[in-house]
Amino acid sequence: MHPPISQAAKRTSLPLLALFCLLPAVQTAVSIHFHWYTNLTYPVFKLLMIALPITLWWLSGLSLAEVCRLCGCLRTTMLGGLGLGLLMAAVVLTGYYVFLQRHVNPLPILDKVRSLGLFPYYWLMAVFISLVHSLFEEYYWRAFILTQLAQRIRGPLVLSLIAGALFGLHHIFVLLSLFQLSLVILCVLATMLAGFAWARMRLAGYSIWDCYISHVFADLAVMWIGYDLILRAK
Repeated sequence: MHPPISQAAKRTSLPLLALFCLLPAVQTAVSIHFHWYTNLTYPVFKLLMIALPITLWWLSGLSLAEVCRLCGCLRTTMLGGLGLGLLMAAVVLTGYYVFLQRHVNPLPILDKVRSLGLFPYYWLMAVFISLVHSLFEEYYWRAFILTQLAQRIRGPLVLSLIAGALFGLHHIFVLLSLFQLSLVILCVLATMLAGFAWARMRLAGYSIWDCYISHVFADLAVMWIGYDLILRAK
């Protein structure tokens, strides 16, 4: 079923909705791919993406309880999220070790981590991305963008496909400097599929916490692959 969109604010204008959807891609392009003042632009974009939904909900006159209900903050055992997360992690790791490991050049990964000054703190970064950044992405994509899109798109399958495609889009700029184009396309399609699965989970009535816990396991698998590539490059 759809999240309770009916209590949401007035429908966001199409240009503004497009801006909301493309903002993460702009952020990754500016801060990660082009390295334009990363220490400044990265936190500024993140704070903007945290503040925008809060501002829109506040202007809509929604109470905290209504916002929580809108975002899917439901009680859950998180068994659904745990099951999906373990499945995603298994698929990611199997795909890497069985099919991709010997085809991936690890040097760009090591260079990127060093260029960002994160080489000595890889696992701190990995834990932050897996536990904190994944929570931010669920907040922005499944709590905010999905409910915004649902104001205009009623078919759950089409809605999930569009939400998944948009979620995968901003990963392009993270991956372009790391892998050859064919692998970038494969990885982006994988993130689109993950975004589709999490959108379908939300629309099926699962708590956003289920999306989060499965997101954590998927990201931990990706971070392990990054670590394996760094070890191969050293």
